[in-house]
Amino acid sequence: MSGEKPQGAVKGQDHDPKVKPQPGFCSATCTDEKAGKAEIAKPDLKTSDLFITCNLPKRFEHPHWFNGYGCQVSKQHPFYRTSASEYGWYPPGYYSVPKVFFPAGQRFTNALSAAGMYRNYSLNTGMDQVGYQ
Repeated sequence: MSGEKPQGAVKGQDHDPKVKPQPGFCSATCTDEKAGKAEIAKPDLKTSDLFITCNLPKRFEHPHWFNGYGCQVSKQHPFYRTSASEYGWYPPGYYSVPKVFFPAGQRFTNALSAAGMYRNYSLNTGMDQVGYQ
């Protein structure tokens, strides 16, 4: 009878029924302040802890920093939901961020900002076309 639960135990309840949950702590996992603080003090998991990475920016090293995804904000009205919102519902995880990052050069942007955007100074003499008749 070593595998049986004692009389009065609720199915799915694995914690000691004699220990009363303290306010501010999750009764399922933290029963004392010391264990709760130890859990909070654990360092965050990084992508490089799970995979071999090379030159990753901090936003890819710590994907839990991403905010504002559908599962993190209030529910959207079903009428306005799209397939794109389904695709972007969940934030990136450790298995979905890139393992290698190759940043693009800024040469084009620097030249464009120095010279300015192209402006067309030609004279428009044509008539605008009517979309329908």
